[in-house]
Amino acid sequence: MLVALTPHHHADLIPELAYLVSAPPAHDLVIRTLARKLSNGMPLIQGDLVLAGQDTLQAHPLAKTYPVHFRKTYYPTAFHPPATIEFERHQKISGIIDVPPPIGATRNCFRSCFIPGVPLSRISPFGVEPIEQNIVVAQRADPGLLIGLWFLLEQVDAQISLLHRQGMAHGDLFLHNVIVSRSPIVTCLIDFEQSLERSEATPPAEWASRELRDQEEVFRHALWVQAGLGPQPGELGKTSRARATELLGPSAARCLQAIEDHSTL
Repeated sequence: MLVALTPHHHADLIPELAYLVSAPPAHDLVIRTLARKLSNGMPLIQGDLVLAGQDTLQAHPLAKTYPVHFRKTYYPTAFHPPATIEFERHQKISGIIDVPPPIGATRNCFRSCFIPGVPLSRISPFGVEPIEQNIVVAQRADPGLLIGLWFLLEQVDAQISLLHRQGMAHGDLFLHNVIVSRSPIVTCLIDFEQSLERSEATPPAEWASRELRDQEEVFRHALWVQAGLGPQPGELGKTSRARATELLGPSAARCLQAIEDHSTL
């Protein structure tokens, strides 16, 4: 039985789960726990892949479209803002970029579509220490890997730029919060609990800082990819090179030289 996971993805359920879609249990069935955060042994946040129960289907109509979805639970020990705020911001963002809409929220529980794929951080060979070692990684990497990574980084950069133009910042944009799905091959931003609207950022300098933080990791990776491929055209290539010093510090000169070396016959 095929069920929708997002507007673009479906999953073929095993018979036991397919039956429960037609005859849902009273409460959510946890299919798999995907993440759990503890502090001093006390649970803070837990993320589960669930099959919606009758109570969820009644409370959140979109769960009928996406009965198998992601449920994030905030425990009282997390001292977290209401999950309904995350729902509202996610909903606004899904109207700007191609992100599946949120499914529902209560005070301590947030629900969203489950996007099949892998985090972009697991695809990238970069992020090693010391930071200058990433230049060596780039120079030794297979060009095909770097070309594919550049294609994905351009997608993410375009999504971030569109969000910023529409007055929204992600707030926690690291590559582990970018899911790459294989069919279709697209990048999808996730985890908008720290997102912010421009009107909430005062003074204006705070907004500019938020925008840069959203772009920092993408720009760093763009520099390292170019250290292996050479200078790339377009805004991502030009802007990342222009900001190399603030992004890489003392390693910037070596990285820029590595990029330039590809232009020399």
